[in-house]
Amino acid sequence: MSPQKVKHEHPGGDVPHRHREGDELAVHDTAAAEPQRTETDRTLQLREEELQAHKRSVETGKVRIGKEVVSEQQTLEVPVTREEVTIERRPVGRRPTDGAIGESDETIQVPVHEEQVSVDKRAVVTEEINVGKRARQATKQVSGTVRREEARIDNEGDVDLKKER
Repeated sequence: MSPQKVKHEHPGGDVPHRHREGDELAVHDTAAAEPQRTETDRTLQLREEELQAHKRSVETGKVRIGKEVVSEQQTLEVPVTREEVTIERRPVGRRPTDGAIGESDETIQVPVHEEQVSVDKRAVVTEEINVGKRARQATKQVSGTVRREEARIDNEGDVDLKKER
């Protein structure tokens, strides 16, 4: 059980002292002593309510970021080279030949080339998506009805009343 605190004054109240055995040292300031009250003085406490805001974190949603595969047809214009054989025939001045017709089995071969296109696919990175969160401060207004007690002072008869605050 803790000892009761009793207000009292000491001459030279700024001297450390104990009121009872086992108490901590106490010092009293005599300059700020309360005014003397008589036995007829009474105190009425006035009270009021205050709003208090309490916060809690709640999940309000989710963001999902994923990937999906989309196919599309693409066409590339690729320039290619292709050889073609040209045959040009021209008349000659009918000169004599050394061999007989059908004796020689003479053939000309001309190789023909062209470029062919093949298509390969490779995966390349085109974009990166960074996902994060950050806290933003905002102000929300909350309201409620609060009550308070106010002093009501009624005078009856011839009373001198001095109001101090």
